Amino acid sequence: MNYLYCLLLLFTFITQRVTGQQITVINYLTGAPIENVAIYNGSKTKSTLTNQKGKADITLFNEDDSLYFQHTSYNNAILTKEQIRQSSYRIALKKRNILIKDIVISFNKLGEDKNEIPHMVDVIISEKLKSNTAQNSADILLSTGNISVQKSQGGGGSPVIRGFEANKILLVIDGVRMNNAIYRSGHLQNSITIDKNILERTEIIYGPNSTIYGSDALGGTVHYYTRDPSFAIEVGKIAFQANIFTQLSTANKAKVYHFDFNTGTRKFGSLTSITLSDFGDIRMGKTRAPFLNDDYGKNLHFVKRYERRDSMVINPDPYTQKNTGYKQYDFLQKFKYSPGDYLDLLVNFQYSTSSDIPRYDQLNIYKGKYLKYADWYYGPQKRILTSLKSVLKTSNPLFTTFSSIFAFQNIEEDRITRKFDDENEINQEEDVYVYSIDLDFFKLHNQQIKTNYGIEFVHNKVYSQAYRYNFLDYSVADTITRYPDKDNNTFDLSAYITNKWNINNKYIISGGIRFNYSHYNSEFEYNTSFYNLPFSDITQENKALTGSLSMVYLPVADLKLNLILSSGYRNPNIDDYGKIREKSGDLMIPNNNLKPEYSYNGEIGFSKTIDGYIQINGAFFLSYLNNAIVRAPAMLNGSSVLIFEDDTLRLIKNDNAEESVIYGTSLNIISDLNSNISFKATLNYTYGKNLTDTLPLSHIPPIYGITSISYDIKRFCNEIYLIYNGWKHMGDMNPYGEDNIDFATNDGFPGWFTINLKSVYRINKNLSLLIAVENILNTFYIPFASGVASPGRNFIGTLRIKI
Repeated sequence: MNYLYCLLLLFTFITQRVTGQQITVINYLTGAPIENVAIYNGSKTKSTLTNQKGKADITLFNEDDSLYFQHTSYNNAILTKEQIRQSSYRIALKKRNILIKDIVISFNKLGEDKNEIPHMVDVIISEKLKSNTAQNSADILLSTGNISVQKSQGGGGSPVIRGFEANKILLVIDGVRMNNAIYRSGHLQNSITIDKNILERTEIIYGPNSTIYGSDALGGTVHYYTRDPSFAIEVGKIAFQANIFTQLSTANKAKVYHFDFNTGTRKFGSLTSITLSDFGDIRMGKTRAPFLNDDYGKNLHFVKRYERRDSMVINPDPYTQKNTGYKQYDFLQKFKYSPGDYLDLLVNFQYSTSSDIPRYDQLNIYKGKYLKYADWYYGPQKRILTSLKSVLKTSNPLFTTFSSIFAFQNIEEDRITRKFDDENEINQEEDVYVYSIDLDFFKLHNQQIKTNYGIEFVHNKVYSQAYRYNFLDYSVADTITRYPDKDNNTFDLSAYITNKWNINNKYIISGGIRFNYSHYNSEFEYNTSFYNLPFSDITQENKALTGSLSMVYLPVADLKLNLILSSGYRNPNIDDYGKIREKSGDLMIPNNNLKPEYSYNGEIGFSKTIDGYIQINGAFFLSYLNNAIVRAPAMLNGSSVLIFEDDTLRLIKNDNAEESVIYGTSLNIISDLNSNISFKATLNYTYGKNLTDTLPLSHIPPIYGITSISYDIKRFCNEIYLIYNGWKHMGDMNPYGEDNIDFATNDGFPGWFTINLKSVYRINKNLSLLIAVENILNTFYIPFASGVASPGRNFIGTLRIKI
C-alpha cells in the first residue's frame, strides 16, 4: 500500500510539473494575449515563441534558468520558474514607450533592427491593422502620414511615395514582386487586390532600394505580409482558431464580411481566409469652401439606356457619385510544414476577383452638352498567386540561412468603353503570366559582419486582345489593342550582394551592388496597319549596375544619424513603350527607342529620443534622374494630331527626359506621454521638375501629413486624428501628365483637412468593437490628382470575434 501511495504521489508531482509548463502572456492593461513574445534563457541556447493565444510551453527550460520575455511593443521581463509558478503561469507585460527596437523584415528580406537601418521605414503591425478603418490595402498606408493615395474610381488606390507613383514604386506580397510588364506609369489600383483583413504586417521602405529589390523600387517599396499558419504547442494535439470580422460604413453603404480559420499540429499548419466586400456609391461631403463653384465636383448626370437608346439622366442627389460602387471577393490558402528545427516549407495560394469597376472619372467627362461616355468600366480584375517558399537554417561556409521562392502569377484586366449614343462597344482584354524565382542567402560571419546575396529571375508573358461589339446587329470586329497585339515577352535576370559591418557600437557601414540583365520583345500586327506605325516590333536588351553605400552613426544611446548614397534603375516595360491609349483628348502612341531610367540619390536622416518618451525623426532626400520616363508631345508621319472617331487627338508618347530632379523632406514626431496617451504628427514636402523641358513633374503631391492623439485605458482605446493636404496650384502641374487636371479648379486642387474619431472597446479577449466617425465636419474635397471626391461624414462599425 505504501508503495502504491508513493507511486501516486510521484505521478501527481510529475503531472503537475508537466501540465504546469504552459504559460500565457497577456497585455498588462487589457488582458489580451500577446502573440510572438520571444522567451529564451540567459545563454540564448533555448527559446520559444507564444502563439496567437499568447501561450507557450516552457518545458524545455531548466529549473534554474532565468527566462527572458521580449516583444518589440512591450517592456522586457526576466523571471525565474519559481516566480512564474507564483504568478499562476500568467505573465503580464506593459507596453513600452518608444518602439525603437522594431524588426524590419523587408529591408534585407530576413529581418533587421530598425535602429540599425539607414532608410526611413514605417511598420504597420497587426494590432494597428486591426484598428484601421481603411476599406482596402491602399488606404491602410494613409495611417503612416507619409504616403498619399490617388483614386480615379471607387475601386482604386494608387500610393504616392516621395513623388513617385505606380510602376516607380515596388509592391511586394509575401516576398513576391507584384509589379509586372503592364504596370502603368499613371495611376495603379493593383494594391487593392490584396485582402487587408488577412494581413499580419505592412512595411514601407522609403527611397530607392534597387540593390535588394531591383527594377521599379525608385520611390520606395511597399511589402505586404499575410498571416502564416500556426502550429499546435503540444505534441499529439490539434490547434484550432477562427476569426470573424464584419464592417459596415455609411458613406458608401459598405458591407465587409471576413472569416478565417487555422488548424495545426506540432509540425503542420493550415490557414484559410475568405473575404466578401460590397461597396456602394460614395457620398461626398457637403461642407464646401466658399471659393468653389456651386457645381464643382458634383455628379450632376449619369447615363441610362432605354429601349436601345442612351439617355442622360439628372442625378436626383448630386452629392452621391453614381457608378463608384463595386464588389470584391478574396480567398487565401496557406499550408506550412516544418519537419525539423532547420527547415520550413510554405505553400501560398491567393485569389482575388471583383465585379465590374466603373471608371468614375471618365464617366463624368462632358463632350459639349452630353456626357462623353455611356460605358467605361474595368471588367472583373483577377489576381492569382501561387508560390512555394522554403527556408533552410543551417550554418555552413556558404550561408547561415537560405530562402527560396518559386512563384506563378496570373493577372487579368479588361477595359470596356462605349461613347454616348454609340452602338459600338470596345472591349480590351489583357492577360499577364508571371514566372519568378528568388534565391536569397544570408551569411552571419560574426556579430559584426553580415552578408546577403541572391539571384532573381522574372519572366512576363502578355496577351493583349480587343474587339468591337455592335449592339444593333450583334456583329464583332477587330479593333486596336491597348498593347502590342502579337507576342509580348520580357525577361529579367539579376544578382546582388550586400554587406553590413558593425564597426563598433557607434558606426554601422552597409553597402551593396546589383547587376541586372533584361530583354524584351513585342510584335505589332493590326495596330501597325491601323495607325501606320513606322515599325512592327520593339526589341531591346539592357544591362544595369546599381549600388548603395550607407552609414548609421549612433553617437549616444538616444541619437541616430544616417547618410545614404545610392543609385536606382527602372527598365521600361510594355506599358511604357508599347501602349496605345486615348484619354482627355490625348492619344498615347508607342516609342521603340525608350531607354531605362536611372536615379542617383542622397539622403540624410536623424532620429532623436528625448527622455525615453518623445522621438523626433526626419529625412531630407534628393533624387537626380537621368533618362527619366515622362509624357511628352509626339509626331506620327509628320503630324502632331490624329483624327479618330470624330475626335481630334493630340499625340503624346513616353520619352526619356535628359535630366529631372526630385527632392523633399519628411518630419515625424512620436510620443508616448505615459502608458495611456500617445501622440503622433507627420509632415511631408516634395518638389519635382523636368530640368530638360523646365516643366513640373507629375505625381508630386502638395504638402501633407497627419496628427493624432490616442488614449488607451483598460478596455478602451480612443483616437482623434487630423489628415491634411495643402494646395496644388495649376502652375505646379505637368500639362502632359497624369495628374487629372480636368478635375481640378482653375487654380488647381484646393487644400483640405478632415477631423476623425475612432474608439475600440475590447469586450473580452475574444470580442472587440470599433466605432468611428470619419470626416466629422462633412468636408467636400478631392485629393490631389484624383477623379473622385472622398467620402463625406462616415460612420463605421467593426465587430471582431475570435474563436
